[in-house]
Amino acid sequence: MSIASFLKGLGMGNKLHSENPLDRVHFALFQQIKGKAKTVGKLLPLLEDSEWNVRNAASYSILFLVSKYPESKKEVLSHLHGLVERSSLSIKLTILEVLGKLKHYDSKPYLTKMLEESGYDLQYAAIRAIGYLDDVDVLHPLKNVAYARDYITKRAAILSVIRITNSVKEEEIIKKLTPHIHLIIESYLELTKLDDVVIKILDYGDPESFPDMKGYTESEIVKLESLIETKDYSVEMYQNFAKLIYPTYFPIAENVK
Repeated sequence: MSIASFLKGLGMGNKLHSENPLDRVHFALFQQIKGKAKTVGKLLPLLEDSEWNVRNAASYSILFLVSKYPESKKEVLSHLHGLVERSSLSIKLTILEVLGKLKHYDSKPYLTKMLEESGYDLQYAAIRAIGYLDDVDVLHPLKNVAYARDYITKRAAILSVIRITNSVKEEEIIKKLTPHIHLIIESYLELTKLDDVVIKILDYGDPESFPDMKGYTESEIVKLESLIETKDYSVEMYQNFAKLIYPTYFPIAENVK
């Protein structure tokens, strides 16, 4: 190593502890060029930095180094799992984003807990993170927020449902997704589209595996029927449709003046 390189490295190391947030950002981003597996440990404390720019730079560099040095993932996950429940809101948001992009199933219980126990301010981040896991099992906790009144939370849940649905292997669609058919149908109805996944379940699904029938409004049924009509006609599809869906009616009060 040349003296110039040594001095540059020494100067960069000093930026880690600088009071100037731009120096700390510079240090974090520099690790994408010169960082090694052992560098991850130096970046982890920056996820708790008071400045968003520093946390953001650290998170991107950590994800970069983990992809380059997979052996460092265990250290990162252990640190983040211990940090996610005891941190402030702003830091939790950063951690949830990193956990989601790491796509590791060990994070599922932590993300599920955040999803089920947090307010809407954290739910959005938890929904996005859990959607990256591509795990059908997380459709159960997502179901509880897919019908949220808050539009942003609901939209994030729907997109996560669809992301997970589309991640299932072709040969496993019927087995894994049939129990979740109502959630999948309602998610696609929100987007005014009907994916081949839904058609395949309606066309080839085993009625014995179907969940209970569920009521849909007239407008939802009309929309669903119009979407089905764009696909190839199938008697089985309409038969299964009738086994899953019934119309809900809202009686008109007789005494309304």
